[in-house]
Amino acid sequence: MKKYVYNGKSVTLSAEEYRSNNTLALMLHYDDGETEVITVNLQEPIQSSSLAYLDTNNQPGIEKFIQKNGLGLPMGVLTQSGFFKYPLYTIFTSEL
Repeated sequence: MKKYVYNGKSVTLSAEEYRSNNTLALMLHYDDGETEVITVNLQEPIQSSSLAYLDTNNQPGIEKFIQKNGLGLPMGVLTQSGFFKYPLYTIFTSEL
Protein backbone atom coordinates (compact mmCIF):
# COMPACT_ATOMS: atom_id res chain seq x y z
CA MET A 1 0.00 0.00 0.00
CA LYS A 2 1.12 3.51 -0.76
CA LYS A 3 2.08 5.73 2.20
CA TYR A 4 0.77 9.26 2.64
CA VAL A 5 1.08 11.95 5.31
CA TYR A 6 -2.14 13.19 6.93
CA ASN A 7 -2.01 15.69 9.80
CA GLY A 8 1.69 15.01 10.19
CA LYS A 9 1.26 11.24 10.54
CA SER A 10 2.15 8.43 8.14
CA VAL A 11 -0.99 6.68 6.84
CA THR A 12 -2.25 4.26 4.23
CA LEU A 13 -5.75 4.14 2.74
CA SER A 14 -8.03 1.27 1.84
CA ALA A 15 -11.33 1.05 0.01
CA GLU A 16 -13.91 -0.96 1.96
CA GLU A 17 -17.72 -1.20 1.71
CA TYR A 18 -20.54 -0.13 3.98
CA ARG A 19 -22.54 -3.25 4.81
CA SER A 20 -25.91 -1.55 4.54
CA ASN A 21 -25.61 -0.58 0.86
CA ASN A 22 -22.24 -1.86 -0.44
CA THR A 23 -20.98 1.65 -1.23
CA LEU A 24 -17.46 3.00 -0.75
CA ALA A 25 -16.15 3.36 2.80
CA LEU A 26 -12.71 4.93 2.66
CA MET A 27 -10.48 3.89 5.58
CA LEU A 28 -7.43 5.72 6.90
CA HIS A 29 -4.84 3.48 8.62
CA TYR A 30 -2.22 5.04 10.90
CA ASP A 31 1.12 3.33 11.48
CA ASP A 32 0.24 2.94 15.18
CA GLY A 33 -2.70 0.69 14.26
CA GLU A 34 -5.46 3.27 14.63
CA THR A 35 -8.07 3.24 11.84
CA GLU A 36 -10.65 5.87 10.92
CA VAL A 37 -13.42 6.01 8.35
CA ILE A 38 -13.04 9.25 6.36
CA THR A 39 -16.32 8.97 4.45
CA VAL A 40 -19.92 9.06 5.65
CA ASN A 41 -22.74 6.81 4.53
CA LEU A 42 -25.70 9.07 3.88
CA GLN A 43 -27.69 6.28 2.19
CA GLU A 44 -28.02 8.45 -0.93
CA PRO A 45 -28.70 6.66 -4.25
CA ILE A 46 -25.79 8.52 -5.89
CA GLN A 47 -23.25 6.81 -3.61
CA SER A 48 -21.39 3.95 -5.30
CA SER A 49 -18.11 2.08 -5.31
CA SER A 50 -16.37 5.27 -6.49
CA LEU A 51 -18.63 8.12 -5.29
CA ALA A 52 -18.49 8.91 -1.59
CA TYR A 53 -19.21 11.74 0.82
CA LEU A 54 -16.10 12.88 2.70
CA ASP A 55 -16.43 13.28 6.47
CA THR A 56 -15.36 16.91 6.61
CA ASN A 57 -17.17 17.26 9.94
CA ASN A 58 -14.89 14.86 11.83
CA GLN A 59 -11.87 15.05 9.48
CA PRO A 60 -11.01 18.73 8.90
CA GLY A 61 -8.59 19.02 6.01
CA ILE A 62 -9.60 15.72 4.40
CA GLU A 63 -10.67 17.44 1.17
CA LYS A 64 -7.28 19.09 0.79
CA PHE A 65 -5.55 15.76 1.54
CA ILE A 66 -7.60 13.87 -1.08
CA GLN A 67 -7.05 16.52 -3.75
CA LYS A 68 -3.34 17.12 -2.98
CA ASN A 69 -2.58 13.40 -3.31
CA GLY A 70 -4.59 12.96 -6.52
CA LEU A 71 -7.01 10.55 -4.85
CA GLY A 72 -10.26 12.16 -5.88
CA LEU A 73 -12.17 15.11 -7.28
CA PRO A 74 -15.12 17.06 -5.89
CA MET A 75 -18.39 16.55 -7.76
CA GLY A 76 -19.81 19.94 -6.71
CA VAL A 77 -22.58 18.27 -4.67
CA LEU A 78 -23.18 18.96 -0.98
CA THR A 79 -25.70 16.88 0.93
CA GLN A 80 -26.97 17.92 4.33
CA SER A 81 -27.24 15.47 7.20
CA GLY A 82 -28.20 16.96 10.53
CA PHE A 83 -26.50 20.33 10.87
CA PHE A 84 -23.65 19.57 8.45
CA LYS A 85 -23.18 19.44 4.67
CA TYR A 86 -20.91 16.76 3.23
CA PRO A 87 -19.15 17.04 -0.16
CA LEU A 88 -19.49 14.26 -2.71
CA TYR A 89 -16.23 13.08 -4.29
CA THR A 90 -15.20 10.74 -7.04
CA ILE A 91 -12.52 8.62 -5.39
CA PHE A 92 -9.81 7.06 -7.52
CA THR A 93 -9.63 3.74 -5.71
CA SER A 94 -7.04 2.45 -8.17
CA GLU A 95 -4.62 5.03 -6.73
CA LEU A 96 -4.82 3.57 -3.23
